[in-house]
Parts: sequence; C-alpha cells; structure tokens
Amino acid sequence: MPEIRWILLGLGAVLIAGIWWWGARRSAQAPAGGELRRSEIAPAPPLPVLPLAARQPATEWAVSPLEPLSIRTADFDDVPVLDLPLRTEPSPEAPLPVAPLPVAPKPRTGFTETQKIVTLRVTAPGGVRWSGRQLRAALEQEGLEHGRYQVFHRRHTDGRTLFCVASLIEPGTFDLATMPAQEFRGITAFAVLPGPTDPLQTFDALVDCVRGLAESLSGTAQDPDGSPLSPPRAAALRDEVRRFHAQRS
Repeated sequence: MPEIRWILLGLGAVLIAGIWWWGARRSAQAPAGGELRRSEIAPAPPLPVLPLAARQPATEWAVSPLEPLSIRTADFDDVPVLDLPLRTEPSPEAPLPVAPLPVAPKPRTGFTETQKIVTLRVTAPGGVRWSGRQLRAALEQEGLEHGRYQVFHRRHTDGRTLFCVASLIEPGTFDLATMPAQEFRGITAFAVLPGPTDPLQTFDALVDCVRGLAESLSGTAQDPDGSPLSPPRAAALRDEVRRFHAQRS
C-alpha cells in the first residue's frame, strides 16, 4: 500500500509539471504585453456638402415637355416655293425636350392638306439653249411679267399672283439687266394652291401657259418628275388638284 501511494504522488507531480510547462510555452508564443492588437482601419472622409447657394438650380422649361406645341403657318401670297427639303435647326439655348413614348400613327382618314404646290417644266431639246432675249419674249407673250423675287408672274385681275415662272437652274431668278446676254436650258412654272381663283382654273391656266411656252420655244413640256406632260399625265395631275379642293371644302 505505501508503494502505491508514492506512485500516485509521483504521477500527480508529473501531471502538474506538464500543465505548468504547457502554460509557459503558450505564454512565450503570445505577443508582448499579452494583448492582441486590433487592426485599425482609417475611416473614410465624409462627403463634402455644398452650400445651398452653390447648388445648380433646377432647369426651367420654356414649354412643358408634356404640352403639345401649337404651330401656325403664315399666309403666303405670291411667294415662290422651290422643291427643296426643309431643314430645322434647333436653338442652342432651348432645353432639349423629353423624348415621348412611341405612339402608333393615326389613320389619315379625313386628312386635309392646307396647301398644295403644282410644278411643271419646259426644257430645251438636246443641247439647245435659249437666249435670254428669246425667253423673255416668250414669257411676255404668255402674259407673264417680271416682278417680286425676280421671277415672272401671271396675275389675277385683282393683282394677286396665279402662278410663277423661274429659271430651271439655281438660283432660279431672272436679272433683266443681264438676261439678254444669258442662255437658259429650261424653266419651271409653279402655282401655290389655294390662290385667288378656283384651284382647277389655276391649274388649267398653268398647263395652257406651259404648253404655249413649249410651242413657242420648241421645247418639251414636262411633269414635276421630268416626264413628258402627256394628256393622261395632265389629267392625273388635275385629278390630284380636284381631290385637294374637295378635301378643303
């Protein structure tokens, strides 16, 4: 029995010595001071706050983007209209409108044109050129007189213009001072409807004038596309004028 007691005491001493050694080893591996260091992260600087005076004011719209624009066209009397595409230049000072959502196009049932331009031509055959003196004599023979915008006008009894005749080559004007020394390849005659008389009467007078000029100048009467102004083609153009007049009525 005494031997067993000494054996248990020896084992307890060995266990206590092992625990002390393990604790001393852990303490040696720990950083100095026995305190764990915390990783410090620098806080982000706060965002600058602009004063109220420095903030950009809200954009003021001259016209609400949701309000439809109302555009009126001016009344044109004897203004020659050339067959050129129109270009719209946006004002650099105007705010950009908000793009509307796509809307399906409305049917054109009952659509009425407010203005129609009828254009006819007379061209010289081949490489022939008309002298300015010859052309002016033919124009005056058809009752045309030089006037506003430096083109020739056929006038109504009240002085308003029925239709105009201009040069086929840009800028389309006739300078009476230099016209006798010039040569011309063709002319274009046009009427802006409605005019001072019935649209069909204006169209008939325009066709008669073009055919008369073609005969006196030995030229070719043509439609707006440059095709010969045959009787069927003239009838088709007249029917377009008739429909235009019916729609306005």
